[in-house]
Amino acid sequence: MEKTAELIKQITERLNRRPARIDKADRLWDAAVLVPLIDTKQGPAVLFEVRAAGLGWQPGDVCFPGGRYECGDDSFAKTAVRETCEELGITEDKIELCGELDYLVTHMGPIIHPFVGRLANEVKLDCNSDEVAEIFTVPLNFLLVSEPRVAHMELANRATADFPFDLLPRHPHDWYKRKGYNIYFYEYQGHVIWGLTARILHGSVSYTHLRAHETLANL
Repeated sequence: MEKTAELIKQITERLNRRPARIDKADRLWDAAVLVPLIDTKQGPAVLFEVRAAGLGWQPGDVCFPGGRYECGDDSFAKTAVRETCEELGITEDKIELCGELDYLVTHMGPIIHPFVGRLANEVKLDCNSDEVAEIFTVPLNFLLVSEPRVAHMELANRATADFPFDLLPRHPHDWYKRKGYNIYFYEYQGHVIWGLTARILHGSVSYTHLRAHETLANL
């Protein structure tokens, strides 16, 4: 009994020394993006980037400014602001953070921490051509009244040759569907916004829709 009590005490002390974290054994990594709001002649708008053709991951796709968390970042908000400054060629004082959206734990690796921020009026952008092919804006009013096109994807897994079927003989040998999920598509003047960017956008628009719609109606 005394040994058990001492063991429980040690376990309790060790667990209380650290906060619980997401298990990243599956090669998960943290990233942060900014949903940039900017004033335009058409009113408040969301700014998007088109990824440069030379990038190794999803070249030519539409995205928000952002990137991987680095050790020098003291927060995920810092990551979002730093990456936005690097990609758009602006300084931190040109960004006013509004707050954080729900973060996404994706099946592809990154845990994405999205933030909403406002770019200063008449800010001059000098995009990094190595990362950004072009930028464009979409009026917030358009996004508030536009329903995205919705498609569906399925995720499946399959055991490899080293799987111990002798221990679990009833486990499937072929591909086995695990789950499905929605993919959103927004179209605007020849641009297609989809994937994680559209998912973040959809969440942002859905979360702020009622209040933003009322505010815009009074502008």
